[in-house]
Parts: sequence; structure tokens; C-alpha cells
Amino acid sequence: MAKKNGAQSVEVIPGRRIVLSAGVGKTNIEELKWLTDTVLESAAKWKSLGWAYIADCSQMSPVSPAEGGQLVEMTRKFVDAGCKAFGFAEGKSIMLKIQAQKNTERSETGVIEGHFATVEECLDWLKKDIKL
Repeated sequence: MAKKNGAQSVEVIPGRRIVLSAGVGKTNIEELKWLTDTVLESAAKWKSLGWAYIADCSQMSPVSPAEGGQLVEMTRKFVDAGCKAFGFAEGKSIMLKIQAQKNTERSETGVIEGHFATVEECLDWLKKDIKL
């Protein structure tokens, strides 16, 4: 069952080491801090095995620079906690793709990332190419 806070929700993909978050509309720093903590809590048991994170941004508004900074910090924390890959479901938004790429770049983690239109495409990529 998904956990929710404001614009954000978090759930674990059954039978896989993948945490999925989804956002709708505009988010803020407090929601992103909650998101970070909730994802880390959900994935804690997989630190030594490796896990993946999918962000369904397809219904989100672009974030402000301050929120972008929080996403960079979130990326670092996820990688430190064993996250091997980030999948982004961005629908058809070029702006969201550019923001996601820049935030990952700014994290300086080197984490593998994939950009797709749908969550299903992210799941297929993680299974086929990342083996998660």
C-alpha cells in the first residue's frame, strides 16, 4: 500500500527491489524530505543487495532551484544507501527530463539513470538492463 504526503506517494514494487514514488502537481522541500526518508526506510533491507528507484514525474510540475537542491541531496543519500539505478517516468515533458538529468549530474554520484515515458518502461529497463 502506498504511503502519501501532500503531492508525493511511495510504494515498493512487489517481488522486486524497487521503490516507486509518484508526484502530482507542485511539491515542496518538506514533501521532498519526507519522500527521501520514506524511500530510504522502504529500501533499507536491500542496502547490501542493491536496489532501484523510480520517480514517476509524469504528473508533476517542474521544481524550483531550492527543490532541485533537495533532489540532488536525495540522490546522494539514495546512492549511499545502495541504490544502483534511477528510472524516471516523465511522460512527454522535455522540461522534466532536463531537470532530472541536471539534478543527477549535480549529485556527482555517477548513478545509472534512464528516462522513459511510463513507469512500465522503467520497470522493463530495470529488469532487462540492470537486472533488478
